[in-house]
Amino acid sequence: MPATFPSAQTTFIADHETTNRLVVDFARNPEAFALNRYVQVVPMEKDLGYYLEMTVEEAGRVLSSDLAEFVWPDGEPSPEFAWGTESHQFQPVRVQRYAYGFLLGQMAVENATWDVVAQHARIKAQQAMTARTVKALGVLLDTTRWPSGHVLDVTTIPGNSGNWAAATTANQNIRRSITTAVEKILDSTLGAVSDSDLVLVISSELAKQIALSQELVDYIKGSPEALAQIRGELPGRNTMHGLPNRLYGVEVVVEATRKTTSKKGATTVKTVAMGKDKAVLLSRPGGLEGLYGTPSFSTLTIFARRGYEMLTEINRDEWNKRVVGRVTDYFEPVLTAPISGVLFTNTA
Repeated sequence: MPATFPSAQTTFIADHETTNRLVVDFARNPEAFALNRYVQVVPMEKDLGYYLEMTVEEAGRVLSSDLAEFVWPDGEPSPEFAWGTESHQFQPVRVQRYAYGFLLGQMAVENATWDVVAQHARIKAQQAMTARTVKALGVLLDTTRWPSGHVLDVTTIPGNSGNWAAATTANQNIRRSITTAVEKILDSTLGAVSDSDLVLVISSELAKQIALSQELVDYIKGSPEALAQIRGELPGRNTMHGLPNRLYGVEVVVEATRKTTSKKGATTVKTVAMGKDKAVLLSRPGGLEGLYGTPSFSTLTIFARRGYEMLTEINRDEWNKRVVGRVTDYFEPVLTAPISGVLFTNTA
């Protein structure tokens, strides 16, 4: 460094203390991911297991309005119940282990003016949740995994005039799509799924188009929340998207996860994890974690190895003078009850 004369910029050494050790970091809390609001997690004790899938016809089988097939006259022997059982099958599931890690030199850690290890642990936790979301959406949005009748092209639903972006007060494309899907789910599950279990999952891009549609503008205009929408104070989690928490009786979850698809050193490319051309109405009963051995109508289930789910570990390697950290996740998303949901296509 050449010699210089005293000035306002040359009489001190700039350091991190000057900014009170300000750290600008956009690492996201894993608990804030939308995935946790539309999936159920079931713990597994081993890598490989089976879940029991029951058919649902027998629970609602009533052949005649006068219940003739169930009559038991006095003095007669009890009817035979040989045909009263329900069919079932065991479905295999295997969880896969993933590791998201980082390596720092010991001197870099010791010389850092902030907790660089904890910061990278948070970054890797977000990366793990982003990856989990991407894989879960890959299963959820795959049309080949859904049974016949549970994939609805919104532009071909009787009465609809185009997609959701073109929804108006007259055609009500969005409302008609949702009510059609609800009826389909009630038919397939014999009414076992209630309104409180249903969640509409849409991308942030689709949420923007829905919020600007005439159908939604008029929907909110006629509600007590009209002024709040104009002010940007619409109550609930979906305020920034201009949508209410519930729409036509179902909860709305906006999937806003983004992912980086470019390699390190290349031109940065960031994309949405969920596109605007599809949406899902699914069932997510109860809390985030499902109970082992109990019936479930959760459309999408994440099976996770117990004790290894989102596990953060730090190894201080004294011999090599470095710190290695990782977040381990052990899971597999499965469309366990597709009859309790509907996949919408051509939504925008």
